[in-house]
Amino acid sequence: MSRDGVNHVVKLYVWNLSHGGKSRSQDEYRIQVTGIEAFEPEQNGRTLLLGWSEDFKVFAGFDVQRRLGTLGASPSIQITAKTLKTGLENGASLQDKTKDEFAAALQPERLGRYVQHLSAAHRGDLDPVLAPEGNPASDPLASEITRIGSEAEGFDLTSDRAADLRAEILAGVADLLAGFDLDGQRAPAQIGHNRPPGPVEDPEDVLTEVEAAARTIKEELETDEPDVRQVAESGSFLAWMGRMLFVMKKEVGHIVDKGKDIAREHAVKAIVGTAGTTAVVNTGEIIDMLRRVGVAILQWLQQISIF
Repeated sequence: MSRDGVNHVVKLYVWNLSHGGKSRSQDEYRIQVTGIEAFEPEQNGRTLLLGWSEDFKVFAGFDVQRRLGTLGASPSIQITAKTLKTGLENGASLQDKTKDEFAAALQPERLGRYVQHLSAAHRGDLDPVLAPEGNPASDPLASEITRIGSEAEGFDLTSDRAADLRAEILAGVADLLAGFDLDGQRAPAQIGHNRPPGPVEDPEDVLTEVEAAARTIKEELETDEPDVRQVAESGSFLAWMGRMLFVMKKEVGHIVDKGKDIAREHAVKAIVGTAGTTAVVNTGEIIDMLRRVGVAILQWLQQISIF
């Protein structure tokens, strides 16, 4: 499965989801696992264990890691009708099955986000799956950079291709910084932003944040022992700003209420080059620069991360 520079190898187990039977509670639905003796998780990938409910038009997602080993004769895995109904109404919902096990109900259009945030969902956190489009969790590239940077146990900077990928990141950052430095009119950006991206209200603040993140990446990767988690944080920010600019560019072309959206239109124009603070000549170019750096950082993280 691929989207926005993020690729996952996914193994899928799926059965029909049906009522548990006359002797069971009216609220109980289940999948009946047949045809296999054990689940075999995808190495270096993700394994989905799903049920499809024709009655509720939602998927049920179960944690395959809880069911490794021999399954026995035709086992069943349960979820409640209440959970399925809530998932249909809200986009997704969780059922606490006790002992830190959670099952999920998901509208089909949420399935891609579920794959992206599989481990979080089965830890009981559906926020990334339900995050609105204005949230970094909605962007596969930004959220995958964040996930690896925060969840990896360590990093092997001597791994194959690590040096080449580091050079690729630095080249992309150099291109990006050139767009902010040619006129020499703005004060140097401060390194080390630590707040998540939010609504674009002041174009100059956004430009400073982007420049600061780029300089952080550059300074870290020019050292022998870079702070990988800091690079990941800054890289996620740049990737997300590229996504925001893409969305805002589309919105500017469909402004209806000028009194409401004129500031947003001005913000986009300022960021992409009309404020006299960047040499980037069009929206597509700066978006491409930001996303390209994000993809390079993701590839580097995937190469060096130890889980």
